[in-house]
Amino acid sequence: MKKFAKSTISLTALTLILLSSAPLANASTLTVNLNPSTGMAKVDSVSTTKIVFTYPAGSAVSKYLENVSSSVKLNSSFTGDSSGAMELQGSFDNEDSHLSVRNMTVAPLDYTVTGNSTALVIDKVTNITAWVSGVFKVVNGTVVADLRWRSFVIQGAMNVDMEDHTVDINMVGSTIQSSLASRATAASFLLDYFGGRSVWNQPTLNFSQLDTPLSAWTKNYNSATNTTTFTKTISGSSKFTSSLDYNGQNYSLSATSDPTGVVAVQGYASPQGDSLVITQAPASSAGFIELGVVVILLAAVAGYFGFRSRARHRAPAQTNTTLPV
Repeated sequence: MKKFAKSTISLTALTLILLSSAPLANASTLTVNLNPSTGMAKVDSVSTTKIVFTYPAGSAVSKYLENVSSSVKLNSSFTGDSSGAMELQGSFDNEDSHLSVRNMTVAPLDYTVTGNSTALVIDKVTNITAWVSGVFKVVNGTVVADLRWRSFVIQGAMNVDMEDHTVDINMVGSTIQSSLASRATAASFLLDYFGGRSVWNQPTLNFSQLDTPLSAWTKNYNSATNTTTFTKTISGSSKFTSSLDYNGQNYSLSATSDPTGVVAVQGYASPQGDSLVITQAPASSAGFIELGVVVILLAAVAGYFGFRSRARHRAPAQTNTTLPV
């Protein structure tokens, strides 16, 4: 692994955190730990999607699904040349990208299914961790982190081998079929009537709403912790809905996700569009707290010696005093 020269920058690690504006229980998050000394980035993405299938109470579908309650949790690891890792890398690439996914884990892929008399709810959580190289470059002796890929979206199926069978961990339709593997009749109904519609073909690994340039985010530098934070809240969510009239009754299928972001960088960083330029903190920022501490200490020392000096001047007058006879 190629390393950056120590003279270029004194930092050892940076952290990029992208959080959802939704409640944490349903949040999509992207966390990137950047290490300029090794040129590697650890990427942790937690993608959450809520899929809701609604149906009339008392219908045949309602009676079939109203007591459904199940969950599936799968885990697996992959090398950089596996199909899943290559799909992830492909979603990062751009015209001059040098990114390379070295390895990847999916731990876990979690489906939770709950049905009642009017709706079936599927909560899908996909936690992908990947080690990526090629994020950094040195321009005129300065380290620059290219973060254009943070708003990645995986288009199409992302097939990976998990616990002895192949699973598409991306598309809404595949999520439905995998979640309802034990309910073949319901899965077939949904496929027959919603399979050709846009909601069925929506990706769940989608951080495209995070494409706002970092230069437009709010920046804050904390010299006490040597951390630069960029924040940006994007209101709204991505929701895809399709409805169906069947035998005079209404059915609908929807998928919802809503990621947005906060960026925290260990060290002093300045945004340039979709990149972060890593430099030494300006003296006015980095030295303010330290200067304040020095001034307080000097004041305390001056006060102490001033007190000692006054005490010495008063002491002779007190010891030479004699009582009148």
